[in-house]
Amino acid sequence: MKHLRNGLLLATCLVMAVALSTGCKSKKPAPIQPDLAPPTSSTTETTTGTGQPELDVESLVFGSAEGVRPIYFDYDSYTLRPDALETLSHNAEVLKQYADVYVQIEGHCDERGTQDYNLALGEKRALATRDHLIRLGISGDRMITISYGEEDPADPGHSEDAWAKNRRCEFNSAKKN
Repeated sequence: MKHLRNGLLLATCLVMAVALSTGCKSKKPAPIQPDLAPPTSSTTETTTGTGQPELDVESLVFGSAEGVRPIYFDYDSYTLRPDALETLSHNAEVLKQYADVYVQIEGHCDERGTQDYNLALGEKRALATRDHLIRLGISGDRMITISYGEEDPADPGHSEDAWAKNRRCEFNSAKKN
């Protein structure tokens, strides 16, 4: 009786194994075909920067001790350092005196990392800077952010000193119309 029960159990297991192995074949998904039809909307897309006010570097003294100054970041970080917080407090006070000026915040990185990674990190740096300026009383409607990643180094060198100068946010101005 015991042999019969073991044989029946073995046969049941074999039947289930065969059924599972033949019944679980996966189908390959159909390849996705690109939609080559022309757009149906008559709306045209505008590129970034279109319609932005022209830069007017005469409006504010950027990069000077009296004007709006750049801030710097640690390697692989978009956290605002204590020195950056101090500089942003100064920058906010200057910007409050010029309510008729838009500010473009540029996020920059050093050359290490991939282009995509550095563009994303530069964007995070610019957005963190913008968010802090908003907390300091600067209207978000006055600020535009952009990331240059590693594309516009302040120092073309390949040393820690050069990289430290390249991990930054800079500010540009444009007068409101």
